Amino acid sequence: MKQGLYETLTEYCQKDILPMHMPGHKRNHKFQMENPYELDVTEIPGLDNLHQPEGVIRKLMDHISDEYQSDASFLLVNGSTCGLLAAITACCRRGDRVLVARNCHKAVYNVIRLLELRPVYVYPSAEGGEMDSLGIAGIVSPEDVEGALEEYPDISCVVITSPTYEGILSPVAVIADMVHKRKIPLIVDEAHGAHFHWHKAFPDTALTEGADIVIESLHKTLPAFTQTGVLHARYGLVKEELLTWSLQTYQSSSPSYLLMAGVERCFSYLLGEGRKEMQCYVSDLEWFRQEMKGLKALRLFESQWKEPSKLVIATDRTPVRGRDLADRLRETYHIETEMSCGDYVIAMTSVADERKSFERLAAALREIDRELTEKLDRQAFENVDLTAGKNSFCYDWHRPEPGVYSFEAAYYPKRRVSLAEAAGELAAEPVYPYPPGIPLLVEGERISQEMVELLERAVRQQISVHGVTDGFINILVL
Repeated sequence: MKQGLYETLTEYCQKDILPMHMPGHKRNHKFQMENPYELDVTEIPGLDNLHQPEGVIRKLMDHISDEYQSDASFLLVNGSTCGLLAAITACCRRGDRVLVARNCHKAVYNVIRLLELRPVYVYPSAEGGEMDSLGIAGIVSPEDVEGALEEYPDISCVVITSPTYEGILSPVAVIADMVHKRKIPLIVDEAHGAHFHWHKAFPDTALTEGADIVIESLHKTLPAFTQTGVLHARYGLVKEELLTWSLQTYQSSSPSYLLMAGVERCFSYLLGEGRKEMQCYVSDLEWFRQEMKGLKALRLFESQWKEPSKLVIATDRTPVRGRDLADRLRETYHIETEMSCGDYVIAMTSVADERKSFERLAAALREIDRELTEKLDRQAFENVDLTAGKNSFCYDWHRPEPGVYSFEAAYYPKRRVSLAEAAGELAAEPVYPYPPGIPLLVEGERISQEMVELLERAVRQQISVHGVTDGFINILVL
């Protein structure tokens, strides 16, 4: 193989590309590790065992638990995905009813199908309209949670995501108190909030706010290898033996010592020199925000519900889409962002980003902003809706009509039809853009005409949507 994956990776990483995306180590040379092949070992005497930790791994887990004041903290080497699977499995019996925020990651939907759970959905609220206009999922409303718990008293656990991909936070403390009054555990997917604990400029962690299980992806916002995370637990409503068994079930029986060592190095850094560098990082974020106040066409999306590390650059005041901006940043300025959707782009930051990274992104955005402003007539720019006719694809949070449960859908025959023929039919597969991996449709839900039009728009704009191929979708044959 002349040009395989290794050669392609090596060639890519030699280019002058600024990674405004995960993983959070940003390929910063200060986090280099010795020859990985020399450190890639298996469970041998003296190196402990993740699935029965009694030595150095136990010491690391206990150290993390002490730092976070959890009852237990577990290393994750299969990403937050395995943490979510294990958490829900530990809190539910097969066939249970669960309360789930509709903007949860696809892993939550996978375990719902696996355990034949019956989901009750709460939908994110736009809280003022601006998030809704951009297609950004808002907060999970405590009132909606309360209403669902009253309507379905047999709910066995509650699962929400906070923060979201865009950094939107739900009122976890209020929801936790509400849920605990009914003796129900709260699971929070805090994959994008692993940095919260490490500086007062960031929100409190969901664990501090009362959640029973909190899953964090270290690799998203901290200097750690892809696929690493931690699960924090408080026992009482969660049974220790069930959680331990679930983690052993979903994690690899041959966990990578490289990944576990990377977790240890990440926490050692955060407890040492990282404390000072975290302060520099917070200052750089504030500097960037001040710089972006001068934008006229583009804008930095902000909200009272948003945490500061995610940079969401909105294009809704311009004739260009988020994807156009992401392409321009990549092709002209060699800046790779995390995601574009509809009329915005997400640039992910971490403590591994130095001031020069923020300066480079700011300079590129200022230049693009000047060009866009010059192309727009000032009067039109101020008084005319420039988004008219742009018709950007964005998440539509209307509620699909349920047909059959996802685990039931797995046993029906499927048929492939064009999107134009799909209205009124039941989806045979989950349908979601990736990233972020949040389903627009769950298998077994009815496909509305509005959903068909949304998916057709995604196809026209060449947006990759899992479950839609070349304008065709699989439906159930009942």
